Amino acid sequence: MKRTLTILGLAAAVALPSVASAETLRMAFSSAPQSIDPYPFGGTPTASLKEHVFEALVAADDSPLLAESWAWTSPTSLEVKLRQGITFHDGGALTARDVIYSACRMMYLIDGKRNLLTSSMGPITDIVAVDDHTVRFDMNAPYPLWVQKMKFLSILPASGGDVPEGPIAYDAEGNCGIASYPSRADFESGDAAIGTGPYKLVRFDKSGEADLEKNPDYWGGAPEWDEVQIRTIGNAGARLAGLLAGDFDLIENPTTEDLPGLEANDELTYTAIPSWRSIFLLLDVNPEGAPGVSAADGSAPLADIRVRQAMSMAINRDAIAERLFGGEATVANQFAPSYRTGAPELPALAYDPEKAKALLEEAGYADGFTIDFYAPSDRYANGARVAQAVTQYLSRVGITVNLKTEPWSVFAGKRRDKELGVFMYGWGHPQGAAQMISFAFASRDNDLGLGASNYSNYQNDAFDAAMKAWAVETDDDKANEFVGQAMRVAVEDLPGIPLYYQHTIWAHRADLVVNGRQDERTSATTVSRK
Repeated sequence: MKRTLTILGLAAAVALPSVASAETLRMAFSSAPQSIDPYPFGGTPTASLKEHVFEALVAADDSPLLAESWAWTSPTSLEVKLRQGITFHDGGALTARDVIYSACRMMYLIDGKRNLLTSSMGPITDIVAVDDHTVRFDMNAPYPLWVQKMKFLSILPASGGDVPEGPIAYDAEGNCGIASYPSRADFESGDAAIGTGPYKLVRFDKSGEADLEKNPDYWGGAPEWDEVQIRTIGNAGARLAGLLAGDFDLIENPTTEDLPGLEANDELTYTAIPSWRSIFLLLDVNPEGAPGVSAADGSAPLADIRVRQAMSMAINRDAIAERLFGGEATVANQFAPSYRTGAPELPALAYDPEKAKALLEEAGYADGFTIDFYAPSDRYANGARVAQAVTQYLSRVGITVNLKTEPWSVFAGKRRDKELGVFMYGWGHPQGAAQMISFAFASRDNDLGLGASNYSNYQNDAFDAAMKAWAVETDDDKANEFVGQAMRVAVEDLPGIPLYYQHTIWAHRADLVVNGRQDERTSATTVSRK
């Protein structure tokens, strides 16, 4: 079998070999990056682009990046030592001042909108430059998750803002005594897109195009590629056609139907890995009712656990993994990938359509009910086909399903505005097994960074107690115990329905090696010549 299978290819590339001959790497994304501004957005396409240019204190796999080391000096204070000798693309040296400035920019509302880490930084009360290469994060309570959260705080040069002389005094509103920050437009024009990463931004276009050039002074060694071109082709067939025509060297997310053809082509191959992304249905369990969900008697079907259990039992996950993905997906039995560190051991979720019908009848819905089921049409590999399969499974047990597949830009806005009662979604887990459930199912707690994305209107005291205990537990084994407790409650209550864990596939030239990453990011730093 010609394909390449990589299991653990995530570690940040901090030592990139230089090569004698120049070559441009041409990559086709399946979804467009939303911006080169590193703070407002957290989607995988945006992260894939921005990490070429910007770096954080901690790498995606929790290893040191711009930070050399860190240590808890008290239960509520984390001291971080910065690497020395690192420079930004404009030649300025990295110091603790830049870290504080970056945290302030993260907390500052740009155009009145919150940024990626705004809620997660709630426990941070102060950030202090101990010296030029040491920064201390002070918190209002133990917050061990901050070590993992730091991977999302891209570090910018303080010279990019209108910053008065003297120490920067951090505050939770991001004002910090700073007169002005660069806008999103400043980043997208390239003026403010200055980081410490292996590549420099040459051009960004909101259509999903970006051009990069190597940073010859990169602290981790000169990058493999002199130039990198990123294009976005939403249609899988068009992406593959571009690869076959020689327009691209690597593309994301070929369909499973494409794989046999790649196997038969001596010039091409593919790399597949199990990713950190769970694909699931999210259900609004509000007893007052959910948008797009209606029953003849005016009740709220999704508020009944028997209905949620029936919906879960109606879905044949094994068939989805085997028939739609050709085995390049792992059947889910919980909301985090079962192979993710810290995930509990749980039994398989049953497929039993007859029992599903009996549960619906017991709950008073023998004649079914109606749901509007939303799914993004251009976000997940085979996503539209999976949504169609789920629609068929639910229909077979008597639920009337109006499937609505929409472009991500439309879908994401409706999700944000809480207009969706039932939708299919994917959630990555770079912060561990608790990441999704801590955001999606916990009651909102800004101090602990919990419940920021609770679109299910779910609340369970036992679940919340386990999540709150996990959020302040610094012992990994004990923290995992709390994750297991919470996960078991969530799988029992089903405010969502786990479907499968996505595998990520890249099709590429056969003379390239792709060290695929579990976080699904497509990066030039993972691609090399054989």
